[in-house]
Order: sequence, then structure tokens, then C-alpha cells
Amino acid sequence: MKEHDVIFLLTDSRESRWLPTVLAGVQNKICLTIALGFETYLVMRHGLSAHHHNPETNGARLGCYFCNDVVAPRNSLQDRSLDQQCTVSRPALCCMASSLGVELLTSLLNHPLRHGARAQEVAEHCDKSVLGIIPQQIRGDLSLF
Repeated sequence: MKEHDVIFLLTDSRESRWLPTVLAGVQNKICLTIALGFETYLVMRHGLSAHHHNPETNGARLGCYFCNDVVAPRNSLQDRSLDQQCTVSRPALCCMASSLGVELLTSLLNHPLRHGARAQEVAEHCDKSVLGIIPQQIRGDLSLF
């Protein structure tokens, strides 16, 4: 990880994303999760919050994968049937999610604070690059188009 500028987490389980997010934060690296369900996706950045050296933020950081996951931490593979563990997704889902991950990375690289760009709950309060806002998470659901 030390040799790379960006870490993309493209792993199959929630648990496998935790340690890389922690290591990327310690090494001050840009870290992006791209997670897929059957018809849902999540693109999320990890690491520094805005102005991480600013005393007003108390050194706040963007959370790790588990800190931002909507499901309580648990073993995501235990007691699941084979069809529940299957990593099959709808045909265009991985293309959409990975392209949004690249767009998010491009936005971060075009911001003066890079991965220190501020993420807020209200989109209008997020930091912006020349490409638009820089959110912490992008979620989508193909069943809702």
C-alpha cells in the first residue's frame, strides 16, 4: 500500500474492507470502496475529513467502512446459503459503480485538499471540484432506476 497513491477496495466481504481502510488512513492514502449487491452499489471514500489539521474539527476523519455501513458489524458470510453468498450482480452494475468510483477519484484529484475535501450530509455543503460536489458516499439501486 505504501507504494501506491490510491487504494481501491474491490473485495467480496464487508470484513475484508476494514483493515485496508485503517491502513490507508494511517498512511494518508486515498481509499475508495466499490461494493456491489445484486442490484445495488456503494461507492465510498475513506480517510481524512476537511481541514484535518484544523482545531475546530478535532482531527475528525471520514469513517472506515464499518463506521459508515448501514448494517451493524457482524460476520457477513456466516449462516448464509450459497445463493446469499453469490456475488452475481446485474449486468451493468459493476460498470456503473466502478465508473462512479473513477469519477469520485478524479474529483478528489482536482480539489486542492485532495482526499481532505469536506464531505457533509447536505450536498450543497460538500466541497466541490471543477467536476461538482465531492460526496463521501454514492449509493444506487437499479430496481429504482
